[in-house]
Amino acid sequence: MMTGIALRTVRARWASFAGVFIAVGLGVALLATTGLTLASSVGRTRHPAWYERADVVVAGNNSIAVVVRPGTKEEYTSTTTTNRSRALPADLAAKLPGAVVDRWLPGGAHPWSAAALHDLPGAGPARDDEAVVSGPGASAGQRVDVAGRAFTVTGTVGGPPAVYLTDKAAEELSGGRIDAIAVRGMTADQVRKAVGDGPRVLTGDARADAEPDPDADLLALAASMMGTTAGLAAFVAVFVVASTFAFAVAQRRRELALLRAAGATPRQVRRLVLGEALVVGAVAGLAGCGVGLLAAPPFAHALARAGFAPRGFTAGFVLWPLLAAFGAGLLVALSGAAVAAHRAGRVRPIEALRDATADRRVMTVGRFVFGLLFLGGALTLVLTVSGGVAVIALTLLEAQLAITGVAIFAPLLAPGMAWLLGRLLPGMTAALARDGARTSVRRTAATVAPILVTAGIAASTLSGSATLWGAQARAGADRLTAAGVLVAPASVPPGGVPVARSVVYVNQSDYAKPFDAVFAGPGLSRVMKVPVEPAGGTVVAGHGLAASMGWHPGGTADFWLDDSTPVRLTVADVLAPSADLDDAVLLPWALGPGRPDAVYLPGPATGIAGQVLTPRQYFASLEAEQRRMNDLALLAVLGMAMVYTMIGIANTLVMATADRARDLAVLRLAGTTPRQALAMVGLEALLCAAAGTALAWLVAGGMLLGMVPRLHDQGVAAIIVVPWDRVLGVAGACALVALLAALIPAAFALRTPAARMAAVRE
Repeated sequence: MMTGIALRTVRARWASFAGVFIAVGLGVALLATTGLTLASSVGRTRHPAWYERADVVVAGNNSIAVVVRPGTKEEYTSTTTTNRSRALPADLAAKLPGAVVDRWLPGGAHPWSAAALHDLPGAGPARDDEAVVSGPGASAGQRVDVAGRAFTVTGTVGGPPAVYLTDKAAEELSGGRIDAIAVRGMTADQVRKAVGDGPRVLTGDARADAEPDPDADLLALAASMMGTTAGLAAFVAVFVVASTFAFAVAQRRRELALLRAAGATPRQVRRLVLGEALVVGAVAGLAGCGVGLLAAPPFAHALARAGFAPRGFTAGFVLWPLLAAFGAGLLVALSGAAVAAHRAGRVRPIEALRDATADRRVMTVGRFVFGLLFLGGALTLVLTVSGGVAVIALTLLEAQLAITGVAIFAPLLAPGMAWLLGRLLPGMTAALARDGARTSVRRTAATVAPILVTAGIAASTLSGSATLWGAQARAGADRLTAAGVLVAPASVPPGGVPVARSVVYVNQSDYAKPFDAVFAGPGLSRVMKVPVEPAGGTVVAGHGLAASMGWHPGGTADFWLDDSTPVRLTVADVLAPSADLDDAVLLPWALGPGRPDAVYLPGPATGIAGQVLTPRQYFASLEAEQRRMNDLALLAVLGMAMVYTMIGIANTLVMATADRARDLAVLRLAGTTPRQALAMVGLEALLCAAAGTALAWLVAGGMLLGMVPRLHDQGVAAIIVVPWDRVLGVAGACALVALLAALIPAAFALRTPAARMAAVRE
């Protein structure tokens, strides 16, 4: 019976459930789109391109295996793939008749001997400063740069895009490193017998593993962004659906009370509300899956155009993301309606005789408890956690907890804040607007809450990220005492200190986790503020990493280089807490890749060829691309949150229009013109938007102030950075949506004669 009533209720009150349908449908569409795109990225198969004509390819090891709980029944192996493969021994090629030694250099450069893999004709470059180029746009006479060294193109050939150097020049630039050996005319078993157990012997599609995969980082970035977007979508969807159902139940107090008076039990009333959520969630889920299936391919193409995914990336049909998205949509609908259903079951028959327009008991005991839990969690993090760059990032988590807690307390905070802001405005219209916002607690809270969440997430995330990026750049520049930094150097000038940035892998929590590494040449203490230089078999560790691993001066540190080579070094010293190298290590140049990314210059850069930057310019540009990608990802996530905010605001205000019909009629009968009534409605909506924005900025401001002592602990001057253009843009968009969502339905309602509007019953 209750299911039938639920179906009829949804059909009769379709306008009240339209916002829920759109919120759930959009959430399912977003989850389906991201799920299909993620499944397409994870399930992709790489085919060999460079080594397509080789029968077998030999490459070094590129994985780290960590045995967890050895010797127990729970023993398992955690495997991590590293950025590079280990270099192959120089004498290995002699064991393989007809083998082609290959070296992968920056810009797609290879030794000319590797041209034999593609059966290219010609003699190749004749001198060590010449190159032969293949690929579109190549022409003789142009100059190409490889690892900071210029080469003159003397000819072009066919085959895959590449820059061919003499074997001698390629060996010099690679530091003698052999990345792979391609073999023809031998079987995998023959090659494996010749090379032994160390290197990998690859055949078939596995040969592609010996080729660099620049798309891997892009796909990982896309997967991370999609995961964040999907998680925020689920959170905001539950928030919007819960707010909408709560408002709908509040509007139907008298209707539900009549059901109770007619004999319906609290359990039956709860089943009614949950049945409505089930019906709306199922229909919205099916619609969302259809939209997601259509949206996934263009979404994947958009990721590729924005630089978040490789060129040509697309998404196809995969069943499990659609099933997961549909199930998540139902769960979101039922979760959002659960609290409202519980409240509906507690409606007493006597409510049918009361004034249903009065807001009573907006803050329940459960709401108080959850609000205090979220605020308590944020306060606990502020008071107990300190130190370390990674911990500074936890400030953003504190902000999310605080924003959620304040949003839960919106019925207590929002009306008063809107009334206080309204006191700043003169006139009778402003007085009516602020009094309306203060007395209509449910409507005000339901309007303010989504604005608070969106504006708070935007202000805290954008400002926190910008502040942290700036702190790290300043800390790196302040540590350098060098007069300048030579970037992309062709050679190391006399007195210069070469540096190369990479990663090392440390066994942390039974997992080989990457950390930043800086390889530096002799004389580092002349150009950088460090207690000692890493030399020989020593390492200088950052404070945060050393503390988490228990490293101390004089002890040993075990980790892996970026090519999976295990090393054990003596800890020469531990740096003081810092924002730039807190979770990093300084290593001797001999362990590095051999090619400098930059050279720190102790003196003036006169007579030095190449681009020389100041330390501040260098660190500002060092992570420029990563910051750009990070900002794009944040804006994409915030854009999704904005859509949900619009849905929540519009749905609440449209649903509230029916409740305001009699109020508007009374104003009209009292002599108020339609324009004045619309001004009052619009101003009330703007006061609600301003109240939500003010509360959001208070939380974000508290979060930013909480970063100040932590930045001081890292030895960095605290400079709060707020991207006002984006923060104000988000707040303005929320205000515009609130204004339109209030004015449009009110304008339609005012078209009804005042006498007829006054006769409208609840």
